[in-house]
Amino acid sequence: MKKVGIVSCDKWIDKLEEDNNLKNALINLGIDAKIISWQQPLEEKYDLLVLKSVWGYQNFYKEFKNWLLYVKNNNIPLVNDVDMVLNNIMKDIQFNILEKNNVDFIDTIFLDQSKLLNKNIFEMLDDKSYVFKPTISGSGENTYLVTNSNDKSVPNTIQKEDIVKIYNKMLDDNSYCKIMIQPFISEISNGEYSCIFIDGKLTHTMLRFPNIFHEKRRPYLVDNVPDSIIQLARVVERIKEFNNYLYMRVDMVLVNSKAKIMEVELADPDLLTKYIDDSNVKSNVIKTFAKKIERRVR
Repeated sequence: MKKVGIVSCDKWIDKLEEDNNLKNALINLGIDAKIISWQQPLEEKYDLLVLKSVWGYQNFYKEFKNWLLYVKNNNIPLVNDVDMVLNNIMKDIQFNILEKNNVDFIDTIFLDQSKLLNKNIFEMLDDKSYVFKPTISGSGENTYLVTNSNDKSVPNTIQKEDIVKIYNKMLDDNSYCKIMIQPFISEISNGEYSCIFIDGKLTHTMLRFPNIFHEKRRPYLVDNVPDSIIQLARVVERIKEFNNYLYMRVDMVLVNSKAKIMEVELADPDLLTKYIDDSNVKSNVIKTFAKKIERRVR
């Protein structure tokens, strides 16, 4: 019997509906499936590891990278594969891949330790509002809005001098990390479109409302997806650097009716199935995921 490890972390192991549904779907296909934590010793032999709910790895990045390299160096099959995951985690590398393939994404400036953040950085920016975040991040952690407005009602708004202190310490403590600066996209209040692909198949599209800078709203399944969103997502899905991915989530926003990439998730994408109210759609997504995994281990 083939053995598949669904990789989670200490915080989320066995706690997530999506992981448990995937495990059960694999078991129904005759596969010995188990949810494991990357933070625990890999004591069993697996025919395939599926990187799943490793959320929070940004706070243990050195250890997580070492785990990935251990998997690679010991020829343990992992999907998505280690190089793809590492390149995806580092947002500057991810965006370089998008730029190389002429994919339109939100304008971004990257700062590393050689360009430590200081007040002079604001001289190269105009009077608009800007979003600052680490290149290795998750769930909006350490993401802030810097604005000249006196309106303090927007969550996570911060003053220029304060963000300089926060990020300079972060850059000093984490040599592998960089800071990315993007113009604030007001259209984000209308939601981000998340197109989810499983091994070449677009299974569903969700509209998400990340609550970093506005009121939290529940994601929901979208049937009538704008053509520009679908077209851009399919361009990304076919990028050669992403060849042989198992699953990905392409997050986009409409700016003046034009689709732009916010982020491509190939490391640990949440398929957002817990927000799908239609049980048939949810079941079909999980079954598709399980069958694509089965094909890779048979």
